[in-house]
Amino acid sequence: MRVETERFGTLEIEEQEILRFPFGLPGFEHLKEFFLVPVAKNPAFVWLQAVADPAVAFLLTDPFLFFPDYAVDLGDAETGLLEAAGPDELCVYAVVTIPPEGVREMTANLLGPVVINRRSRRGLQVILDGSGYSTRHRLFREAERAPEVRRACSG
Repeated sequence: MRVETERFGTLEIEEQEILRFPFGLPGFEHLKEFFLVPVAKNPAFVWLQAVADPAVAFLLTDPFLFFPDYAVDLGDAETGLLEAAGPDELCVYAVVTIPPEGVREMTANLLGPVVINRRSRRGLQVILDGSGYSTRHRLFREAERAPEVRRACSG
C-alpha cells in the first residue's frame, strides 16, 4: 500500500506493518493506524507515522537507552487491549520533543509511554499516573564541567 507523508514522501508499506491503536493517541484520537519509519543512521530513534494523515508523525525512542531505571507497569486492562501474552511481546517507546533550542535540549515523555505488541500489532499510549515521571525528561544531560583552575597573577 502507498502512503503519502509530508516528512518522508511517498512510502510503500505492507499491511502487516500497520500498528493499530484502538484509542488513537491523546490529541489524535481519530487516527488509529500508524507504522514505524526508522531514522537513518540512528537506531536509537524511530518515527511513528500516521497512515491517514501525512502531517502526523511522532519521533520515538527506547527510553531504557537514556533512563536505565525507567519502569512501566501495565495493568490488566492495558495488557488485555494490547492482547499481550507476556512482557516479551511488548516494545516501550517514549515520545521525543525537539524544542526550538535544538537537539541537545530534546526531551522524552516518560509519563505517557507508547507500548506496542509486536505480535498483535496493537498499540496504546498509557499514562503512568502517580509514577513521578513527567512529559519532559532531558535526553542529554549537560556534561559535568571541570572545575575552573584559578591561577595567581604574578606581577
